[in-house]
Amino acid sequence: MIDENLPTFYLRPSSDNIKHNASVLLSQYGSEAAPAYALRHPDPASPGSKNRYAVALYDSYHPDILYGEVLLIPEWTQPSLSQEEIRRNGGVPPPPQPILPSSFVIQLYNPDQQIVVQQGVSKWSATPQWVFEMPQQSFRQPSVSSIDRTQSDPTASETTPKLRFKWKKEGKLSKDYVCSLSGKNTNPDGSKRKNREPDITISMFKHLREITMYEPNLMRLDIEDPKGLEVVMLLSAIVIREVYNGNMRETFNVSEVPRRSSGEAAPRKNSYERTRRQRPDVLPSQAAPQPSQPRPPLQVQAVNPRPPPTDPRSQWEIDAETARLKNEVEREERERRHAEHAERKRIKKMLEEEERRAQLKQIEIDKETERLRRQFEREKRQERKNNRSPMPARPTANLRPNLPVINYPQGPIQRPHSANPYRPAGPYLQGPANNASSSVFFGGGSSTNHRPPTGGKVNSKPNFFGLLGHSDHSGQRLNKKQSAVF
Repeated sequence: MIDENLPTFYLRPSSDNIKHNASVLLSQYGSEAAPAYALRHPDPASPGSKNRYAVALYDSYHPDILYGEVLLIPEWTQPSLSQEEIRRNGGVPPPPQPILPSSFVIQLYNPDQQIVVQQGVSKWSATPQWVFEMPQQSFRQPSVSSIDRTQSDPTASETTPKLRFKWKKEGKLSKDYVCSLSGKNTNPDGSKRKNREPDITISMFKHLREITMYEPNLMRLDIEDPKGLEVVMLLSAIVIREVYNGNMRETFNVSEVPRRSSGEAAPRKNSYERTRRQRPDVLPSQAAPQPSQPRPPLQVQAVNPRPPPTDPRSQWEIDAETARLKNEVEREERERRHAEHAERKRIKKMLEEEERRAQLKQIEIDKETERLRRQFEREKRQERKNNRSPMPARPTANLRPNLPVINYPQGPIQRPHSANPYRPAGPYLQGPANNASSSVFFGGGSSTNHRPPTGGKVNSKPNFFGLLGHSDHSGQRLNKKQSAVF
């Protein structure tokens, strides 16, 4: 603070805790700083505030009173045509960068007038400076003449005398600025070589936070609208601080399109969420009415769409977003095809594994079946072997006692003797040793009716067949057995 008696304006954050707003406090004659103006910026999140700078000065106690505002739209660099930069930037040209403007316009209200502030460079110190002019007469003279009413305002007339002011930096490394009134030229011919009055200091901008008005020199100004001059000095000082001494990207609210690496998966909302986002907001009671009640008309809230692109940066953002979405869709399509291929391979491998397991299981089943078959055959053969018994002997008793006994004529039947007769050892073909046996099966009775004579010695040597009789040495033959049926 240069002097506490001088009017000093302080730039402080807004009391409503809004980051993009600020308050201008005024202190004079040692009093506490009190709100004098309210400084407002557009919301950086709103689409209308992209790629531009705007500031307005309102009354602190009456928020509807607007004193002045500044709208600054920068120029942009031309897009690069280098293929290397385009390839490095993901297939789109590099984004155009804002160019720092060399001038800006301050719009004043009541009366309406525009003050153009031009940026320049000092010839002696090569420091930047900003020059503007204020008309000495700002209000129309009161008159009852209708001709005077048809004339333009003095602020728009080229014949209205103006005062030239200049913001100048005190040094190259300093952050202090001084606003002064350029001296008038006193030469009769209007040349600027000699007889020029010195500059008069009007205000000082210290540390980009305090603006002190040098009130003794303000009283020397021949100007009708000192309030307008005060508003112009405040707005010009704020623009110099925020635009020419701040970060250009933050000042003009330039959004940077986020770049993602090729391996990073970009989160993508589904069509349902995008559709809900694009639809206008509807009240819940209107979105789902009761079935019994008639459907009321939908009340759609006003949605502030993004204005059409008016600068190369907005158009570049649209092109970059289009290219990014296209690349994302292509990448998702590649990932989908890769996932489908991997899924097909997995299913094929799973089916092959199941088929191999089924074949192994079938082989095991066949082996087990063969083993059981062999075991069953072996057990069956063993059972047959164990169940096999010798045939019972033919019974010698009379099986048919009621059948009549047929007596055959007696007389032995002579058969040739064999040198080495065969005598079987079976129990069925052995007969009596001395005579031919009669048919026992048909009840032949006693064997005494066919008994040979007992005069001679009976030879125990069997005959050739060794069946039912014995041969002796006297040449006797065996008696032929007669059939009981035939």
